[in-house]
Amino acid sequence: MMSLGTQSAASGSLRRLLALLWAGGIFALGGGLLIAVGFPPTFPGLVLPVAGALVFLLDAFAVRDRSRQPLSLAGVVLLAVALHHPPAVALLLALLSGLLIKPPRDWIGWQELLARRCLEAGSRAAALGLVLPFVSNLALLQRLLWLIVGYVLVVQGARWVFAHLWDASLRVGEVLTRSLVPSLLIEVLPLPLAVVGAEIARTFEWQLVALAAGGLVGSAVMVRRSVRSLGLQRRTVAELGQINAISRAIIRAELDVDALCNLIYSEASRVVDTHNFRLGLFNGQQFELKVRVHEGTREPPLVVNVPEDHGLVGWMRRTGRSLLVHDFDKEMSQLPARPTYQADLPPRSGIYIPLFTGDEVIGTISIQSRLPNAFDTEDLRILSLIADQAATAIEKARVYAAARQRATQLAIISEVSRQITAILDLQRLLPIIVQRIRASFGYYQVHLFTVDSQSDDLLFRASTNPDSPFWQRQGQRLASGLGIVGHVMQTGEPLLVNDVTQEPLFIADMAGIAAEIALPLRVGTQLLGVLDVQSDRIGAFDENDVFVLQTLADQIAIAIDSANIFTAQQEEAWVLNALLQAAENIAWTTDLKELLDTAVRLLALLLGCDRVFCLLWQRDERAWSLAAMWGRTDLELGLLHSDDSADPALALLESVRNAGEPELVAFEHKAKLEQSTLLPACDYGAVLALPLTTRANTLGVLLLDKAAVDAAWMPRQVTIATGIAGQIAAAVEGALLSHAEAERQHLEQEITVARELQTSLLPPQMPQLSGWDTAALWRSARQVGGDFYDFWHFTSGPAAGELGFVIADVSDKGVPAALFMALARSLVRASALDGTSPARAMERANRWIVRDSQAYMFVTLFYAILDPESGELRYCCAGHNPPLLYRAASGTVEHLRTPGIALGVLDEVTLGEAATMLEPGDLLLCYTDGVTESINDVMDEWGLERLIETIKAHANLSTQELLDAISAGLAAHTGERPPFDDVTMLAVKRISNS
Repeated sequence: MMSLGTQSAASGSLRRLLALLWAGGIFALGGGLLIAVGFPPTFPGLVLPVAGALVFLLDAFAVRDRSRQPLSLAGVVLLAVALHHPPAVALLLALLSGLLIKPPRDWIGWQELLARRCLEAGSRAAALGLVLPFVSNLALLQRLLWLIVGYVLVVQGARWVFAHLWDASLRVGEVLTRSLVPSLLIEVLPLPLAVVGAEIARTFEWQLVALAAGGLVGSAVMVRRSVRSLGLQRRTVAELGQINAISRAIIRAELDVDALCNLIYSEASRVVDTHNFRLGLFNGQQFELKVRVHEGTREPPLVVNVPEDHGLVGWMRRTGRSLLVHDFDKEMSQLPARPTYQADLPPRSGIYIPLFTGDEVIGTISIQSRLPNAFDTEDLRILSLIADQAATAIEKARVYAAARQRATQLAIISEVSRQITAILDLQRLLPIIVQRIRASFGYYQVHLFTVDSQSDDLLFRASTNPDSPFWQRQGQRLASGLGIVGHVMQTGEPLLVNDVTQEPLFIADMAGIAAEIALPLRVGTQLLGVLDVQSDRIGAFDENDVFVLQTLADQIAIAIDSANIFTAQQEEAWVLNALLQAAENIAWTTDLKELLDTAVRLLALLLGCDRVFCLLWQRDERAWSLAAMWGRTDLELGLLHSDDSADPALALLESVRNAGEPELVAFEHKAKLEQSTLLPACDYGAVLALPLTTRANTLGVLLLDKAAVDAAWMPRQVTIATGIAGQIAAAVEGALLSHAEAERQHLEQEITVARELQTSLLPPQMPQLSGWDTAALWRSARQVGGDFYDFWHFTSGPAAGELGFVIADVSDKGVPAALFMALARSLVRASALDGTSPARAMERANRWIVRDSQAYMFVTLFYAILDPESGELRYCCAGHNPPLLYRAASGTVEHLRTPGIALGVLDEVTLGEAATMLEPGDLLLCYTDGVTESINDVMDEWGLERLIETIKAHANLSTQELLDAISAGLAAHTGERPPFDDVTMLAVKRISNS
């Protein structure tokens, strides 16, 4: 669509084309009439040369009306010639006189000059040629009257139409107003004198011709001087009035810089031709052309850089002087500076005036013309007066505009601050801030960065161009010191760059950026971020922008700090709530499987994970197990042995277990997870590994996965996940301990039952034999033991009436020994009850033990058959500690040994057998190695010697008192040290003959 300026230029060109066609048509009409009346004419003597010379002189002294039309007395001569000479002579003289008319002072080109000359020649010839053919038969005065009427109508009419077409600003009424009175006084009123000139021309007396010619020329000179004097007076009065009007207009004008600049242009147009007009104001190194008019067409404002040593504008700013150039072609070498005006038709003359306020040049006015000498010193003087008044008004308007802008900006800052401080959600706050800044201040692009406290980088948090490909490629972050923004973060000071092409720190994040300003967001000494504002215009920012944006940045920093505090409190509340929910859901169960299933499901719900895997470290198996998971149902739980070094996930699990700290899984480890045989084969996103640590023990590892490509773990989520992991670890440990305690209690209960069963296998009471004293002591190192003793009476067979007894020691301790003890007791008792001799019975028992036991255990024992009547003792010792036989008669102790090994070692054994007699007072003590091998704190055994000494010292006592004495001696020796082995003793003493 055509702009308004283009339409105006096209309209002006069309009107001037019509004006040229009009002038050419009038000239063609005049030439055609000349041909019609007869051409070439017959020249009657010297009439044509003399009349032509006189017409040329009169045209030379012609004056111009305000429409720039020539007014002269040449019409008197033309009418005088027409009254008494052939029409062809008058028409030829008219055509020639018009073609030689002097051009106007401010003509703008050869087209205008040619058009005006053709118009004047053609209109004069047409005025005569249209009337003369019809008045040739009339009287002299009648012919004169018709010629005057025709001359006035044709010539003046042709001029008025041309003026209206040539100058679009002049309407028909304005043309008549400007030309009517001067034309009437100068050209029309003297025309009746043509009758006198006609008579003089008819007689052609030199004295009269010279007198008439001198009178006309003198009259023309006087008219010209009078017109100039009148014009000067009128101009002076008009200038004073105009200056007064300009002053009043400036006073009445609003304090608006643009309005004042337009007013200056309008008023200057009243003084001089402003077809080429420039009014510009300085703003730092920039020069803003507020009013630009080229060839009468208004052009839009323009901002350029004008150094002080560049062109006439720079010279005026530097010197503060005005300049009048009459003709650039002649004065170019003498000018103080070279003009920078570039055009196909450069100007020939111009006026250059600075706008002063005090000692400062705030702008310039320049008016140019294609014509030489288009301006004079009066124009310079008047325009200088206008400029002086205008400069003061413009400066006041600029100060007022700056104050109003500052007040508006502060009001906007207040409103923006009020709006943003009411928002405490940081994610919602930051985008609103940048949009409000752009909408309120009209900046091209606004970014907002915040400081990442963990990495000291800047995070790209909000922008009027949030989907910028540049920042997406940068990962939405910027390193400290990088670019203008990074520099501001590093220094903590604002940075203004009005031409980014001259700034090495500039980073082009978007095409078209020409200027940039970055400001720190600080609360006290704490740097929270950076506000970055960009413009597509060079020199778009000034110190006022720095003040406004820094003020706004301080308010934004306060709002961000408040939002951070609120967010921190909200996150803390959320963390506490999440941990509370986790505690409530985890604490109620002690079943490990149910606990872990609840834990992974809870983590997924609270943290928005796509997948959660719980892996436990099985210390006994030295292996990892996938104990629970969320987000996948197509994977079986299982073990990954730690010695399987080929599995890619092992290194990560071991690293987290050993470090005991949360870890964001690096990119290279994600591929290892995807290749693991323990975990499901899927595309992992943002993976967080959390150790399940209690005290110094790491029970396992949690893997939390967000599958989205751009997913990330926020610090708040890591805090929550870490807290829940601690709760899970404590709960897992509690579950494990609870399970272990349950197992312990169950085992203890079973052992208690086993002890009761084992105790029930021991003889409930000692055998009562006339003339004999028996006692036994059984004490296991643990709840159950491997020692046992037994008595039985033979009621039939070879040993009928005799007493069999056995003491044994199983090779192990605890429950295994107790179980083997029960087996061995039963088999030994079964093999001996038929009264077979001790050696043969124990050989048979050995075969049964080897056959029925797969425990690879053995038992040592001492088996004897006592004849209570005679005191004979037949015995067999199968690898057991030899019993001690105290002889009362001699006070000595004998060791009862027979060849043989423990039962349960070999399939077939040969055992030795022996016999002895117990006399009254003799004492037999059978014992297990737990008696002699009991140690104290310095690892000193109680030993056989102490046992023998104790027997000798207490042989005169009963068997129970003897066993008590031995037990006391053992206790004194071992002290608080727990027993190392089972302790079993069996004492048989012959009191008298039965």
